[in-house]
Amino acid sequence: MTKIQPADQIEILQRTSQIIAETGDIREMLGDILKLLYEKLKLNRSTITVLDEKTGMISISQAHGLSKKAKEQGQYRVGEGITGRVVQTGRAVVIPDIRKDSRFLDKTGARAGLGDRKVAFICVPIKVEGKSIGALSADKENVNQRELKEELDILNIMVPMIAQAIKLNRRVERDRRNLQAENIRLKADLKEKFEVENMVGRSNAMHEVYAMIEQVAESTATVMIRGESGTGKELVAHAIHYNSSRAQKPFVKVNCNAFPESLLESELFGHEKGAFTGAVERKVGRFEWAQGGTLFLDEIGDFPMSLQIKLLRVLQAREFERLGGRETIKANVRIIVATNKNIEDAIAQKLFREDLYYRINVFPIYLPLLRERKDDIMQLADHFLEKFSQENGKAISRISTPAIEMLTSYHWPGNVRELENCLERAVLLCNEGVIRSEHLPPSLQMVDFDQRPQSGTFQDIIYAKEKELLVDALKKSRGHQKNAALFLGLSERIFNYKTLKYRIAPRAYKIAQ
Repeated sequence: MTKIQPADQIEILQRTSQIIAETGDIREMLGDILKLLYEKLKLNRSTITVLDEKTGMISISQAHGLSKKAKEQGQYRVGEGITGRVVQTGRAVVIPDIRKDSRFLDKTGARAGLGDRKVAFICVPIKVEGKSIGALSADKENVNQRELKEELDILNIMVPMIAQAIKLNRRVERDRRNLQAENIRLKADLKEKFEVENMVGRSNAMHEVYAMIEQVAESTATVMIRGESGTGKELVAHAIHYNSSRAQKPFVKVNCNAFPESLLESELFGHEKGAFTGAVERKVGRFEWAQGGTLFLDEIGDFPMSLQIKLLRVLQAREFERLGGRETIKANVRIIVATNKNIEDAIAQKLFREDLYYRINVFPIYLPLLRERKDDIMQLADHFLEKFSQENGKAISRISTPAIEMLTSYHWPGNVRELENCLERAVLLCNEGVIRSEHLPPSLQMVDFDQRPQSGTFQDIIYAKEKELLVDALKKSRGHQKNAALFLGLSERIFNYKTLKYRIAPRAYKIAQ
């Protein structure tokens, strides 16, 4: 072989760099590099071996010119043979003639048929941050000392490039495994969060809802969740999904009134490139996103009449086409819908198809209003108090008695969502350990309970605050009126007068904390 020209060396390195940059799969990348070494330098039976730090074994990751059996046999302990020694010492080894060197083990058995031919062997360590993680080795037949040195020089330049590619791949693989583990953990957290027994609310009305969730979750039936805005329809949809066999698959939500009619079809079913002006590429719709999982169609009462027939077909035939496409796509999707509207009235007004209504109303679940489940108000309030206190780094331990009276006396037109917003506001305003009446929104300040005056906001606030201070003092003194009066700087006579005015029974607080 003639001397390797500088232009050839540059080409080899450029192509190596190109292979690393353009090939995503690490095994394919290493295979292409070994193939390049054979094409340009006639280096045969080449291997890239990698050290497994857990087992301490060095195995062939990729090879050129070796059979599958030979690759499987090519395993070394650190320090064993030429390859094991190169990995151990981090120094390259060149053997001009493998017949004359006892260190060469030929574990792969690939040189058994070479007879008396002179074969040289080159082995170069692959290092990452100064530590050997493997080696690149190859044979060369009928080669002189000068040629071996030139080829060793080229390999010494290539190996750091290969090392960086392996390092990057390991980092990507580690990140991928971490993401997979995080994904599994998050899905487990979601499943736990939406377990029926972990849902907040223990009223009889909610127990009926929980029973229906458990009954329908494992089925494939389409579910319609009905209830006023803020009653928790999406929460129930999540619970059905995460308590079903589809829990590991996607839960995809679409708010039907959040998109213009012209975009909703594309959003749900996707579109092909060129399907309409501005469709510059294919788009996958929400039905495809949700394959194997659940599609939640919120505000189904606002679903456009023009698209209802297409939705009906998906429910009936479990298939659809993308907008502008001809390919029929199977829809392995569980459908859950929700509405706060009276769909029966919409049917009467010819705004909703009756046949679609019967398809989505297979298993209806009705959510009660918050004012119909008074027993749940304080349990929900405590839940939101703990949640927002943690989120905002505040140590708020309880809700005062007057504030509790306001919460339980209010009619909650916005249902659970309004209660949640109310507690979030209260936590943000509170700078002590107790949520008091003045931390609640003005809408709750006007609630009429006991003998509370109705003549104005100022009187309401004074009434609530004075009663709250009296109750808190009694709680601190464990019902001892004299001590409670001292806490407030009042005489015992004035304190007794105030308790009579507000109908407070001091005895009730003798065991209060």
